[in-house]
Amino acid sequence: MSIQSVSFQECNDQFAKVFDRVLKNHEIISVNKDPEHQVILLDAQEYNSLLETLYLLSNPANANRLHEGISQHRKGLVREIDVTAYLD
Repeated sequence: MSIQSVSFQECNDQFAKVFDRVLKNHEIISVNKDPEHQVILLDAQEYNSLLETLYLLSNPANANRLHEGISQHRKGLVREIDVTAYLD
């Protein structure tokens, strides 16, 4: 994931284009007013996904279960199940 940088002036002059880049290309854009003042623009769905990931990994027991599941998947230790009974 790379972050593209634009100046505050460029963002101000071409806001619609910058906005479209974030939405259409899922780019993360750093808007720099000066070296000490920056903001990040990213798609709200991407932001929510990052927050959810941080939440899930913030609990050590849950993080261990997720890492174990990823490890099992990589080793091919998976099986399909019918989840219909678990849906509302």
